[in-house]
Amino acid sequence: MNATVLYYSHKGKTAGYAREIAMYLWSKGFNVSLCAISDFDRTKLQQTDFLFLGCWTCGWFVIGQHPHRKWTTFVRSVQDQLPEKVLFFTTYKIRTGSMFRRMQRAAGLAPSAKAMRLKSRTGKLSEQDKIILNRFTETRKQ
Repeated sequence: MNATVLYYSHKGKTAGYAREIAMYLWSKGFNVSLCAISDFDRTKLQQTDFLFLGCWTCGWFVIGQHPHRKWTTFVRSVQDQLPEKVLFFTTYKIRTGSMFRRMQRAAGLAPSAKAMRLKSRTGKLSEQDKIILNRFTETRKQ
């Protein structure tokens, strides 16, 4: 199975979180591609079974959180190529607020869609994150 982890990072925390996600998936036997959105070859989406899209949380400390404009522009440009198996992830300082809702909207997913999500204040993969990753990849293999 092929997994692609794409991210947009501001100061490196989201890039580190993306690396931890990619390494965990690799340890589970996935063929993993890890890349910043600025360096991504869009044709690789055709071979992607599981897509992990991440961005740092922009906006006010408590309200108005949103993905960065560069991430939103990228996701909208590949919206029609996204596989059905997408998980969103973000890093944040205080709260994620409306971040995931806005990420889903940028990807063209209905608000009612139950997209899986990961979030980290530290940029480190937690045991709970690993459980979510396992659930996401196991349920989608069937």
